[in-house]
Amino acid sequence: MGFKVNHYAAKTISRTHTVDWELISIELIIGVICIVLAVVGFKANMLLIFIPAALISFLCLVGIVYSLYFYIQEKRAKKP
Repeated sequence: MGFKVNHYAAKTISRTHTVDWELISIELIIGVICIVLAVVGFKANMLLIFIPAALISFLCLVGIVYSLYFYIQEKRAKKP
């Protein structure tokens, strides 16, 4: 007996960059929590806590700056 598979073609999407404020707020919260963990790990001289927490917080904050940068660039490009 065969199975029936419904295949839906990929839909086209707009290629404009939109800022998802929920994503930015979640990244900001995770970044702040990891900054606090990194500071605690640094003060306790525990590199196993400090290095991963600092790396994650750095990447979260860079992601926020990256998203905001492209949002601003998009707004500038739309201005006549």
